Amino acid sequence: MTHDNLSAPLSSPADLKRLTDLTSRYARYSRSAGGLSSVVGGVLCALTFAVGALMPLDPGLRYALASAPLLWIASKELLRYFYYQRSGAAAERLSARHRRARLWMTIYLAAMSALIIGGLFSGAMKKGRVEELMQWPSLGYLGIVAALPFIARRWFWSVSDFLVGVLLFCQAAVVLVGINYPAPWIVIAASFSFIAILTGLREHREYLQLRGELGLSGSSH
Repeated sequence: MTHDNLSAPLSSPADLKRLTDLTSRYARYSRSAGGLSSVVGGVLCALTFAVGALMPLDPGLRYALASAPLLWIASKELLRYFYYQRSGAAAERLSARHRRARLWMTIYLAAMSALIIGGLFSGAMKKGRVEELMQWPSLGYLGIVAALPFIARRWFWSVSDFLVGVLLFCQAAVVLVGINYPAPWIVIAASFSFIAILTGLREHREYLQLRGELGLSGSSH
């Protein structure tokens, strides 16, 4: 089936089934299939945890590490718009199971955020240091923690998104206030990054194959 044939009359139920399958696979790259953006997220996750644990956190490095999740989200949007769906937007239809999983993910992250913020304010109130939480960079830390459930709801569509996304934003919040996760966390970050990178490479290969099946221009690149 070529791109020109997509607009041709369907001659049999088999043609309709094949077209539906191709469209569904293409639409995955609007949401749950990150492709190269998952590779970017995996690399950034491993790199930020390694640098944060092993190097002195001067102000410049802190802000550079804290910007990593923004770079990852930018890669997701740019790759989706200018590469994976450049032949036309097609929104993925999520299954009921997928929607429930994302709902519970959001609830879980919201609960964790509330516990962290509540614990910080409780401790600060006991010590009479609440005003310190409302000053930079503590305010930036609180902002990232509070925003994480909403960010996840908007941009975390797959397991690899969740694995690297949560770690990237947690790392950003921590380094922003001048502390870091200890060295053993490098192993955890590297493990999650490995999963994301492998997933992203597999999805990218599947996309190249899909473009070939659709007969879209540039499918061999």
